Amino acid sequence: MLLIIGMATGLTLLQTIGAYLRYLPFEARLTEEERTRLWKYILLWAPISVGLYAAYFGHAGLDVNTYKQVHYVGWIPFFTFSLMVIRNEGMRHTFVGGMQTLWFMLLQTVSGTLILMLLPPYYALGVNRLPVQTTLYIFFFIILLPVEQRFFRNLLPPNLFSGSKLAGWCFAVLPFGLCATPLITLIERPMMYTWTDRLSRFFLLFWGFLLYQYALYAGKRAAQIRNEKHTNELLTQQLRTLESQTLLMEARANDVRRMRHDLRHYNRLLATLIDSGDINMARDLIDAQNRELLTQPINTYCKSPVLNAALTVYVQAALQEGIRVSCNVNIDNGNAAESEPTEPVTGTKYNDLAILLSNVIENAIIASRKQPEDRREISVSLAYDGEQSALVVKNRFDGSVRFDAEGLPMTTERGHGTGMVSLRNFSQKYGAEVIFNQKDGWMQLFMYWNGK
Repeated sequence: MLLIIGMATGLTLLQTIGAYLRYLPFEARLTEEERTRLWKYILLWAPISVGLYAAYFGHAGLDVNTYKQVHYVGWIPFFTFSLMVIRNEGMRHTFVGGMQTLWFMLLQTVSGTLILMLLPPYYALGVNRLPVQTTLYIFFFIILLPVEQRFFRNLLPPNLFSGSKLAGWCFAVLPFGLCATPLITLIERPMMYTWTDRLSRFFLLFWGFLLYQYALYAGKRAAQIRNEKHTNELLTQQLRTLESQTLLMEARANDVRRMRHDLRHYNRLLATLIDSGDINMARDLIDAQNRELLTQPINTYCKSPVLNAALTVYVQAALQEGIRVSCNVNIDNGNAAESEPTEPVTGTKYNDLAILLSNVIENAIIASRKQPEDRREISVSLAYDGEQSALVVKNRFDGSVRFDAEGLPMTTERGHGTGMVSLRNFSQKYGAEVIFNQKDGWMQLFMYWNGK
C-alpha cells in the first residue's frame, strides 16, 4: 500500500511538473489574478489526483500497464485548467503541450537508459523499475530547471505563428505528431526497451528540435519580409503625401504670382477711379477684390509645417470629394515665439505624427466614400495639454467592421491595411493607447500617449 501511495504521489508530481512547464511560455502575458487562479486549480486538484490514482492502482493493481494508462490520461485535467484560464490560445496550447511531451519523453528515455546501464537487472524490470524511473525523472527535472525555464519561457516568440491559420495549426500539432508513433507503440510493450528503440527516440527528439529551429527562422524571415513590405508601403504613402503637398504649394505659388500681377492693374485702376473722383466705383472695386481674396483661404492648423501640410492635403482631398470636415488642432505652446513651431510632445517626432494623421484621415476618406453623399463627414481633433497628447478621428460609417485581436479594424481589400500598420508602429514606439469603436453610425478612433 505504501508503494501505491508513493507512486500515486509521484505521478501527480510528474503531472504538476508538466503543468508548470506548459505554464512558463504564457507566464509573462498573464495577469496576477490569472496566475493565482491557474495555480489554485492545479494545487486543489493535486490531492484529488493522488486519491484517484491510489484508488485505481488499488483496484486494478500497480504494474507497467496501469502506470502507462495513468500517464496517458492523467495530464488531461491539468491541461484543461490551462485552457480555462488562458483562453483563446488553443493553437499555442497545442504546440506547448506537444513540446512538453517531447521533453518528457527525452527525460524518461535518459532515466531509462541510466537504469539499464548502471543498476542491477532487478531494478530494470516490472514494478521495481517504476519508482526508480519516476524518481530519476524528478531528479533530472530539478537539476535541469534553469535550462527548462529559459527554453520554455522563450518557446513562443511573436513570429512563431505569423503565417496563415491553417499553417499555424499544422505546425502546432507537429510536436504531438512526432510523439504519437512512439507513444502508440509503447502502449502494450514492456518498460525494457532495446538500444534501437532508445536511439530512435533520441533521433526523434533531435529532428523535432531541428524543425522547431527552422520554424523560428521561417517566422523571423516572414516577419522581416512583411516589415519590409510595410515599410515600402509607408514610404510610398509618404511620397504621395509629399507629391500632394508639392502640388498644393505650387498651386498656391501660382495664385500668389497671379494676384501680384493682377494687383498692379488693380492699383492702377483704383488710382484712376480716385483721381477721377468716382469714389463709389472705387469702393465697389475694393469690395470685389476682398471677395476674391476670401475665395482663396490658406488654412493654418498649427505652427508645425509638416503637420500643417499633412492636414491641408488630406482635408482638401476630403472636401474635393464632398466630405464635410471639421478639424480642431491645439498643440502649440503659447510661450513659444510665434515664428517658431513647437513640438506637441517631448520626444514625439513631427514626421511620425504627420504620417499617422495622413493614414488615419485617408482611411476615414476611404470609408466615407461608401456612405451616401449626405452622410459623409469626418471630424479630426488633436490636442496637447503639456503632458499628454490626444487624437480623435471620427467618420460616419454604417457598414459592419471586423476587428482583430488587438482591437484594430481589419480589411480584406487588396492594397489596403497600411494605415493600421502605421498606427500600430506609432503606438508601439510612443506607448500610445488605441481605442476603436463603432457607435451610432460613427467609426471612432481615440489615441492617448504621454509626452514624458
